[in-house]
Amino acid sequence: MEGTVASTVGAGSIQPPEAAESVDLGGQKFQRWAKPRDLPDLRFSDPAGKPTSLRQLRGQVILLNLWATWCPPCLEEMPALDRLHARLGSEKFAVLTLALDSPAKAEAFLRQINATTLQAFTDPEGRALSTLAVTTVPTTLLIDARGREIGRLSGAAAWDQKPAIELILFHLKESS
Repeated sequence: MEGTVASTVGAGSIQPPEAAESVDLGGQKFQRWAKPRDLPDLRFSDPAGKPTSLRQLRGQVILLNLWATWCPPCLEEMPALDRLHARLGSEKFAVLTLALDSPAKAEAFLRQINATTLQAFTDPEGRALSTLAVTTVPTTLLIDARGREIGRLSGAAAWDQKPAIELILFHLKESS
């Protein structure tokens, strides 16, 4: 069961479009949109605490995972995200884990699980949930190289398993 987060959708945020299809990722459903959806330029902090944004990451396919250290399903899927990034991470693809916690808590957790490839990006201003119209954590968005949302999954998933890897490889090939 994922953690539910109270969220209001404010100006400049998105409303998820109707899904064109769902892709089964080990019992969880990734909702792929009929057409990629433009995303607002979400701002957050990089692992060094410097401001960055989704716009600055254009050119890469991004798997953006919103999580929190207090969310059991988030913690359950984090090792799979680390293995996925170790396997597919490149100049063309990155797993970006965006913690809804303090940088210190996020970094401590990643060290605790021995994450070797994930970095502690954080949302110190708490804008990610409302900006991206997310109401539960974990929620993961697949974003194309042009910065558009391809689809999303609410809940924990086996991101390092064949169905998820095939989904990502398909979109990497499409964005080449």
